Amino acid sequence: MRRRVVITGLGVVASCGIGREAFWDSVSNGRSGIDWIQGFDTSDLYCKIAGEILNFKAEDYMKPREARRAGAFAHYAVAAARLAVTDSGMDLSREDRYRLGAVMSTSTAGAGEHSPALYSTFEQEGAKAVEMTHPTQVLAHSATSHVCIELGLKGPNSTCSVACVGSLDAVASASNSLRTGQADMMLAGGTEACVTPFGMGVLCRQRVFTSYNDPPQAACRPYDGTRDGIVVSDGAGVVMLETAAHALERGAKIYGEVVGHSCTTEAYHLLASTMTGVELAHALQQALLQAKLSPLDLDYLCAHGVGSMPYDIAETNAFKLALGDRAYNIPVSSIKSTTGQPFSPGGAWQLISSCMTLETGLVPPTINYQVPDPECDLDYVPNWARRARVDTISINAHGFGGTHGVVLVRRFVA
Repeated sequence: MRRRVVITGLGVVASCGIGREAFWDSVSNGRSGIDWIQGFDTSDLYCKIAGEILNFKAEDYMKPREARRAGAFAHYAVAAARLAVTDSGMDLSREDRYRLGAVMSTSTAGAGEHSPALYSTFEQEGAKAVEMTHPTQVLAHSATSHVCIELGLKGPNSTCSVACVGSLDAVASASNSLRTGQADMMLAGGTEACVTPFGMGVLCRQRVFTSYNDPPQAACRPYDGTRDGIVVSDGAGVVMLETAAHALERGAKIYGEVVGHSCTTEAYHLLASTMTGVELAHALQQALLQAKLSPLDLDYLCAHGVGSMPYDIAETNAFKLALGDRAYNIPVSSIKSTTGQPFSPGGAWQLISSCMTLETGLVPPTINYQVPDPECDLDYVPNWARRARVDTISINAHGFGGTHGVVLVRRFVA
């Protein structure tokens, strides 16, 4: 039997706030976490801004010895996972560890962040000089492994790498583990550490960044007619998922229920996206079908919206194709205007923000919206948050390679 999956804990590490409350305060008030990069010299880069994680100590969340060995993307994953567990009110010492697992996602893992030190040591001194665990630390699955090791989780675990769709895919995978009876509780999310000389350098080479630097907080402009590219961010987002039965039994606070998810791909290009929106529209329609919902049931679209000229149009087209005239009567907003684009954690951040919308009745704004684009003509909740009755939310993400993911979350009714 399909078992209902609910969200009971929210954990965030982001430049605009660490922890659920700080993150939501920034997102709901449109207070950007984007600023000038402080960690390294950006004189050779045309984009000199990002969502950097500052004032973060990995030792606050991990054993000091493991923190010294692990990469920043693993640090953020463990921190967000611990914050999600704390927010859920769960006492792990009273749980069967084989019934609790984790699915994390990452696009870049240790590439450009932890791996340069490995390569440099090997080239200069040979394999004998490489610290024993270092080759394992740069792998994508090390984030999931560190989460399981630090929290003592022994249930289902895996790692997704579906670019910006990664954390939504992780939520879908974890939800399936719960519905099929493999686990009672699952942590799911994404983590990334791209704000490095290597990460910024190669992304500048791809010309995906905005060329607008000053002021940094106004650089990410989803759906605005002057938008010209993305602003990248570091961090992690993790949610605690449980079966409804388990959550109710322990008296947990329930933020919402995961009622549908779907994934498609454009099968077109590694970097460019198609403009039609057909593939995202299909994913949204399939998620609605799975959830036994119609477009009339949707109250808010928490969109990918990263400030890319072609993609924002494609996303707008997709909503019109999937929802018809209803698309013009549903608020759409992009929290990326405040948080920047973190790749894999982006979907988790959107899901966390959506849970807070269900709790507070506040739809977060798309900030930096000044110049309307005639091809982006929906209600993007410009610049200021809005009060609304929201029961059902669609969250969507799009990744390099053309993948689209959709997760539907709904107010939980027992």
